[in-house]
Amino acid sequence: MNSTPSIPSFMSLRHRDTVIERAFNTSGFMLIVAAGFRWLAPPNPPPPDVDLSFEIAMSKWVPVGAVVIAAIASFILVRRYLWVKQVLTHGTTIQGIVEDVDVYEREASHSDNAPAFQRSIIRSYYPTIRYTVQGTERTVRLRLPLSPSVYQIFKGKETELVLLESAPDKPLLRAVYLGRA
Repeated sequence: MNSTPSIPSFMSLRHRDTVIERAFNTSGFMLIVAAGFRWLAPPNPPPPDVDLSFEIAMSKWVPVGAVVIAAIASFILVRRYLWVKQVLTHGTTIQGIVEDVDVYEREASHSDNAPAFQRSIIRSYYPTIRYTVQGTERTVRLRLPLSPSVYQIFKGKETELVLLESAPDKPLLRAVYLGRA
């Protein structure tokens, strides 16, 4: 069943797709690093009797490296955005069964504003979904941006996946990308 749903905006996809979010953040951070190192570059020529060889080398090479990393991250960002857009516009919706939902917890770094003995826990959710496409049963493990209850994804329950026939191993959870989260 092919359907042409309305595609979420770029900013909405940024919050729903981990690859898009990380590529966006990396690109932006590296551009700030490049600009910061150019701004902090030592004067040309350096003051007499001051050895700035390390600082001069860093002011030349760090901005170049940061711009290269920003370009790679931007390429990944654009490629992933176009791929998600293609899957959502030309993909087929199929049913899958949630086999399991793994929860990983880690303690967040302590903030100066947090109470002394309060721990902040960050949770990541990974459902394992079994589905059949082109007569072959497949299993995929995806990362959820929010709690599974937001997307009504529970163990043993059916959920909808969107995938391209040309890439049956790379489905997207319909509730994450086209839901109201």
